[in-house]
Amino acid sequence: MIDETSILTRQDALDLWKHAAYKAVNDVPGMTTTTSKPSCQSFATSAISQLQDETMSAEAIAKQEVQTYYPLFQDVHVMIFVGFGFLMVFLKNHSWTSVGYNFLISAYVLQITILIVGFWHQLYEGHWHKISLDITSLILGDFGAGAVMITFGAVLGKVSLPQLWFLATLEIIFYALNETICVLEFKAVDMGGSMYVHTFGAYFGLAASYFYKPKEAKDNEKCEGDYNSQLVAMIGTCLLYTSPSPRD
Repeated sequence: MIDETSILTRQDALDLWKHAAYKAVNDVPGMTTTTSKPSCQSFATSAISQLQDETMSAEAIAKQEVQTYYPLFQDVHVMIFVGFGFLMVFLKNHSWTSVGYNFLISAYVLQITILIVGFWHQLYEGHWHKISLDITSLILGDFGAGAVMITFGAVLGKVSLPQLWFLATLEIIFYALNETICVLEFKAVDMGGSMYVHTFGAYFGLAASYFYKPKEAKDNEKCEGDYNSQLVAMIGTCLLYTSPSPRD
């Protein structure tokens, strides 16, 4: 995101560079003829003007990107941290724990998704470079967090925080691999995340729940809901249902 601080910093850098360029031209030994100095100064002025144009163009592109994608980022972010936060309160004995786990794990997964997806994409393309952090990568991170939150619903009440942390990290590795294969190899278009996010998270959650004593959890009273917990979960369901989709 471009803010006033970054713009001022760039402008200060341009002014300092302009001052240094003119100082260098005027202080170079042998630059005493009337033709050498103006030509050098003209070159410096032209270079500075080009740099200013490129800087303003980059700022305009960045502002346009933020104006285009930030509303989408807000919608997806609310779905992850508010919609799933309310939704995961469906167990009566894990209400506050569910909200806390949702915030912690989602914030963690959002960050590692950017790194792991970037790694798989670069490995597939065979070209290594720095992973960029911008508004579109934050949306990509939210999608990864959504897949983990769907899995979270299948194992809620049966796992501790360290187990959930390990499960989330493991899932994102395969989530990113699946996304890379489908996007780059199969060229599949999945704007709403029905394949990459929802279906993958659901089946990964079913597979994970198999290893966390499903029979004991089924007969345990602590893994049940009551009127209040399921009412709050209904609010989360309504928020997820009414949130704008990425396609909109």
